[in-house]
Amino acid sequence: STYENVLTINAAVSSIYRHTYTCTVVNALGTDSKILTATPPPKVDISPPGGTPTAGETFSLTCSVTLEDEGPLTEDLMVQWEAPVDINIDNDIQVITTDSTGTRTSVLQFNILRTSHGGQYTCKATTTTGTDMATEIITVQIPPPTLSVSRDPDASVTLRHGDPL
Repeated sequence: STYENVLTINAAVSSIYRHTYTCTVVNALGTDSKILTATPPPKVDISPPGGTPTAGETFSLTCSVTLEDEGPLTEDLMVQWEAPVDINIDNDIQVITTDSTGTRTSVLQFNILRTSHGGQYTCKATTTTGTDMATEIITVQIPPPTLSVSRDPDASVTLRHGDPL
């Protein structure tokens, strides 16, 4: 006959649970062991918060992913950006990902920001132990128009927003 024994760890996985657990069964027929390594889920932060850049500028959102106990990154860590439906990250926006000790950074780089880039952007980090995500909304400002003023039909003066009169 078969006997089932269940080991349940009820507390949430956190830095105090970053351990390797070994379950060993011994009976008259022999010994068997199974190993479980518990690691905390990732933590995601996006900066700058609440972006309101101006169309035509360069702009970036930075997603920083760490493990809750600031331990080394795991091989199964995946970082993904989700953009508004009509934005194609591969074509419209460059993604640059780097790793440093304990942190994976993914930068969403807009080389020339367009008003159509406005919307909700989510950075999502996933490991075998969990998922975390952070969301920012970009509201793209339209730059003020350039005005041309002329007193004389043969002469003109161009004023830009912020120029003294």
